[in-house]
Amino acid sequence: MQAIGKYIPLEQETIQSIQSAAAQRFQTLKPWSEFLDRTRFSVPKSYNEFMVRARLNWNHFNANYLLIALITIAWSLISNLLLLFDVLFIAVGSRYVSTISPNQPEHLFGNQSFPLITQTQGWLALALVGAILLYLTAAGSTIFWIVFWTALIVFGHAGMMEAPLEADFAEQV
Repeated sequence: MQAIGKYIPLEQETIQSIQSAAAQRFQTLKPWSEFLDRTRFSVPKSYNEFMVRARLNWNHFNANYLLIALITIAWSLISNLLLLFDVLFIAVGSRYVSTISPNQPEHLFGNQSFPLITQTQGWLALALVGAILLYLTAAGSTIFWIVFWTALIVFGHAGMMEAPLEADFAEQV
């Protein structure tokens, strides 16, 4: 995380918060041998059984499902480099616009040869350019496919896998 702070200035408190949240989430990650145990996969007898399995498995494997979603997002960004550029442009642009004083116009990038802009104008320009770039890189389609494939994998796994024994005991308590 410290390497990101070199290029995108983040407050130390923010970095520590992200690190602690990630560490807590990864501590609840279940072993992949348990997650992919083929002996526990079967077709549920009814819709109700499917939903019970999905709920119990969601509670048990939610960190694994989150990691699958993050991998899907990373794969989508890596396979569409223009979209990755757009996302980075918007993130860095947002950080830059937030540093502009809200009450006083400043020269763009601090260069006297560039025009004066206000923070509101910066946000408007960033939104306009970002929307055009996201449209040109088919971000809507990419988001649709990320949601579709993640939901298919998560709900397919959660509903088809028999609930773990720990979930059965948790239900009785």
